[in-house]
Amino acid sequence: MPTARPLATLRTAEDEPAVTEATLRDLVHDALGADAGNLTCRAVTGLPGRALVEAARTVNARLVVLPTRGDTSMARVLGPVSQHVLRHAACPVLIVPDGCRAG
Repeated sequence: MPTARPLATLRTAEDEPAVTEATLRDLVHDALGADAGNLTCRAVTGLPGRALVEAARTVNARLVVLPTRGDTSMARVLGPVSQHVLRHAACPVLIVPDGCRAG
């Protein structure tokens, strides 16, 4: 009788950043293909806006790309995280509408 294999493996809190970064790299590569080679993908924890600004500063980012919230009314397109990053990032910030695809 074959041995049962688990459908998922247990992860520890220490594993999460590496798993998240690997997933993000795969998604970026799928979206951009070979053009994804110069991008840095990093998982960070903390308050989202502050963590993104600090991560961008730490890696000397040249651009931060964030999605919109999905609500298309101009008053609600930018959530508090996007607003914080726009106000505090030391580099340009690109806000990409939901549904936009590379290519």
